[in-house]
Amino acid sequence: MTDSTPRSRIRHLIGVMRVGDDESLVLEMARLTADRANGGRESHVIVTELISALATMMLTASGSSEEDNTYGLELTGDDDTQLNIDETSPPVRAAVRALLAKLNTHADEARFQVELALRDTELKATIEVLAHVLLWTIGMIDWCDDHDVPRPRWLGDLASAHRGGSDRPD
Repeated sequence: MTDSTPRSRIRHLIGVMRVGDDESLVLEMARLTADRANGGRESHVIVTELISALATMMLTASGSSEEDNTYGLELTGDDDTQLNIDETSPPVRAAVRALLAKLNTHADEARFQVELALRDTELKATIEVLAHVLLWTIGMIDWCDDHDVPRPRWLGDLASAHRGGSDRPD
């Protein structure tokens, strides 16, 4: 990967996840974990960008831009059964809370929750947080594309690679 802006890395991660390239995904997660272990912030920037894009798509899809609304989320498992947020791991719980904070225009709280989500510098925590946030984002991208709802342009057509798109610049 030659372009190393956070958004280009996100587009790359989405593309890798879409095609099921587990080896490349794990290598990228390992690189991000090593960066964090050495005091780097790239994972935080990537997760923050993903959560911001996800919140933007969700708010656009809801058709509401009123700042006085309060948003909540219903969590479901792989089998579509409802989950209590306390049943999720602490890193995933913090990622969910970061998304809720962003949806409810609490930027400082969203940043704090991203910090909590990525507090553990082990590979497992990196995979857990990034994989969940990437999957949520991909799901929302697909929903927006299927329903002709605009999404952040920087995500590019690569985000819709399963529909034959190509990558757009930042």
